[in-house]
Amino acid sequence: MNRSPTPLPSAEKLRLENLGSLPVLFPTVGILGLLSAFIWGLASNPMQLAFSYLFAFTVGFTICAGALFWTLLHHALDADWSVLMRRILESIASCFPVLLLLFLPIVFLFSKELWHWMTTDLSTDPLLAWKKPFLNEPFFYLRCAFYLIFFSTAGLLYRHLSMRQDTDGDPRITLRLRHTAYGFIPLFVLCLTFAGFDWLMSLDHHWYSTMWGVYLFAGCAQSSMAILILITNGLVRAGHLKGLFTVEHNHIMGMLLFAFTTFWGYISFSQYFLQWYANIPEETWFFVYRNTGTWFWFSIFLVVGHFFVPFILLLTQPAKRTSWRLCATAVWVVAMHCVDIYWIIMPNLQLQESRHAGHVAATTGFHPHLLDLLALIGVLGILGHTILWLLSRGSIFPARDPRLRESLAVTNWL
Repeated sequence: MNRSPTPLPSAEKLRLENLGSLPVLFPTVGILGLLSAFIWGLASNPMQLAFSYLFAFTVGFTICAGALFWTLLHHALDADWSVLMRRILESIASCFPVLLLLFLPIVFLFSKELWHWMTTDLSTDPLLAWKKPFLNEPFFYLRCAFYLIFFSTAGLLYRHLSMRQDTDGDPRITLRLRHTAYGFIPLFVLCLTFAGFDWLMSLDHHWYSTMWGVYLFAGCAQSSMAILILITNGLVRAGHLKGLFTVEHNHIMGMLLFAFTTFWGYISFSQYFLQWYANIPEETWFFVYRNTGTWFWFSIFLVVGHFFVPFILLLTQPAKRTSWRLCATAVWVVAMHCVDIYWIIMPNLQLQESRHAGHVAATTGFHPHLLDLLALIGVLGILGHTILWLLSRGSIFPARDPRLRESLAVTNWL
């Protein structure tokens, strides 16, 4: 007997009233956090503010970059399981125009504070003189503009065409997005890698790592998947996606979070092992600085917290299929991603301070500052508000995507 297919669900709008105080809390915390950080930091400690703000910006940037990666990968592989959650990823990836604006203070206020190579005399640094064709201010700013314009264009394009498909249901849009992803993925890899070189690696312009791009990518993919888990389950708890989102979706997202937890551990160990074994001074000083004083215990906490804890928490099948357990692990992963970015950036503040004092560059240990927290909640508050605003502009899932039916019926056999 022929059976007609189950009708697809209608588009569903985000009901902000179901989210409690979040629609007001995010912009309030974001604006107050950034204002208080800038007023206090500029008046008392501009260099601390510069590094605290770069830390906060990098956390936001990596999460949004990870969301763009998952969006591109979804289309390139013609994945069906993730269709239901794809609009959330598109909304996160569409925050890059806001990040472009948030990057302006780094360019106009903090660049000389952050990047020592911009103020170093070439006659005293032969290695920097050799790198000058790449590390020069005009080319640096041109590259930064290209990265952020590309990310903004890609994020907005995918969201725009996905939203348009909600209106006309044109299946050719799916094919167009898939073919575009094949070209965008190599550009994404190059932009993310070189952004990591420019914004993070060049904080200590003598140091280099050929694994830096993939190390940064591992954190992007892991943290953005954790954010997707939190937002999706938050929407379900608020009464959205009823009868659509199932434990199977949680299971698949949990497996991907577990996979990239393992991948991050593999890449971070490989980078450490290869550089320490090679024993080249330009490479090993990166780890020497981060094993000095209390930074040593911070590094141990990073390894245990970023890899071993989520690895153990996600090891069993029930841990990936139980919503509260998966969400608790996702919160921990996001927190440890912040710790990872802090570990990358903040020792360079102490190197800069020692140089400015006329001493040999050295780290003195882990010394957190309230500006770190203010800048972080400021940037994340602004991005959180932007994501909610974008989600409220249309359906919270691609209602007329031709693969939606497969996404709703997905079954995980692992």
